[in-house]
Amino acid sequence: MSRNNIPLNDREKSKSKISLICSIAALVILCFCFHQADHVLITGPAERAAAKKEAAEAKAKEEASTPKVTTANIVAVGDNLYHTKLYESGMNDSGEWNYDHVYEHMTSYIQEADLAFIDQETVLTPNHDEISSYPSFATPQEVGDAVVKAGFDVIETATNHIDDFGLDLIKDELNYWETNHPEVTVIGTNATEEERDEIKTVTVNDITIALLDYTYGTNNCLATGEDAYIINTFDKEQVATDIKKAKEISDCVIFVSHWGNEEDPAPSEYEKQWATFLMQQGVDVCIGGHPHILQPYGTLSDDQGNEMLIFYSLGNFASTQQDMTGLLGGMAQFTLEKTVKNGKSSVKVISKSVEPLVMHYNHDQGVYAPYLLKDYTNELAAEHSMHEVRTDEFTVETLYELYDEIMSQKVEPSTGTGLLEVHFDGYINMVDPDGNIVDDSYQGTSQDSNGNSDGEEGTDSSSSDESSSDGSDYDDSDYDDSSYDDSGYDNSSYDDSSYDDSSYDDSGYDDSSYDDSGYDDSGY
Repeated sequence: MSRNNIPLNDREKSKSKISLICSIAALVILCFCFHQADHVLITGPAERAAAKKEAAEAKAKEEASTPKVTTANIVAVGDNLYHTKLYESGMNDSGEWNYDHVYEHMTSYIQEADLAFIDQETVLTPNHDEISSYPSFATPQEVGDAVVKAGFDVIETATNHIDDFGLDLIKDELNYWETNHPEVTVIGTNATEEERDEIKTVTVNDITIALLDYTYGTNNCLATGEDAYIINTFDKEQVATDIKKAKEISDCVIFVSHWGNEEDPAPSEYEKQWATFLMQQGVDVCIGGHPHILQPYGTLSDDQGNEMLIFYSLGNFASTQQDMTGLLGGMAQFTLEKTVKNGKSSVKVISKSVEPLVMHYNHDQGVYAPYLLKDYTNELAAEHSMHEVRTDEFTVETLYELYDEIMSQKVEPSTGTGLLEVHFDGYINMVDPDGNIVDDSYQGTSQDSNGNSDGEEGTDSSSSDESSSDGSDYDDSDYDDSSYDDSGYDNSSYDDSSYDDSSYDDSGYDDSSYDDSGYDDSGY
């Protein structure tokens, strides 16, 4: 009988069962280990990666649908216009001139803003022997140092006085800014044609702002021909092109305009026609200057969805002009709000105001400084040197009354277009494309949607011109004008009879190209 057919005894059966059980257990353990290894090395990481991706996608979706909002607080002041006494206040025998004192009462307000604009009305010179005041201005470069120290970030230079001493001095000033203060942005004048074609931008709190600056013209009309690039001068096609380029690379467009009639608290027809045009092109905020006097502000809009905050004129910031209208200025304040949602962004103005300010000076004390009107006192007003040449009542109360009177004017938007085509000649006359001198009431001709011409020169064609009547609406709801009669602006209190210019000899000065009508710098 073969051994293989012998049945296992109990002991051998027991060992066999134990071996089988151990094998099965080992197999189970091995399978578990393989499972764990798979989970740790393959399945687990994949599941975690998938979960992480899903969570990231959910978060991104939530973030995209949740608006991201940022804001930028912006301030702007008017003309930084240095007359003789003002620039003399910073002189000393060492030759190291300083003008920090001029801005000491405004510095905290300027530096609190995210972005601050100032109109540098006059060209800066490094040569103290070239310093000059009215009618042709050249201002010490040390004024620029003080402006930057005060906190201003954007320097506006497209003004009628910028070429008072030629084009070379403009280039010297641009080199000064680039060399001494590269942190500021200078707009309105250009060192090269390439710079002229470049749209300057600044980014504040993730809001990219394009900056444009234009003047109606200059006193010497030097930037012509091959030099035309140096000064940005109003030209309809060029302005439209620049605004289009600006909108393509920014969230918001701020346009600075040097325009209007000096000493006039009401926006001129030229201002209003250009304001409507700028709004239609997509400008978000327009900051005006040149009249040396405050003008109203508000919001322009049309039925195409365009809307523009406009400050027609902020008046003077620093000067030694002698009448109350020239001493009362304004600091524009507005906040831009950018909202990003689902990958799309939009910017709007969420607040706007003009804070009145006053330029204080006392020649005997050597004190020269603008103040916000809320910080000014009647004690300071009583010490003002304007009393030496003016009999007007000059108090905090009368300054507020003048401010309210100016700001309560109702400004009717213009639907005219004729003044968009004019240029200014050497006598500051407005000249139309046909070479005719026109006045500020000129509406020109316009075309309807079929290209037909309506309206006649010198008449208001808005009633018959469909294409230029775009539903423009001006909102100045911030002001209550119920007690204000603007049927005629009374400047009867202005008395210059005390001014004696018999000792002034200008026989060697040729100002044939300069129109200084209405501007009084007597004794300063």
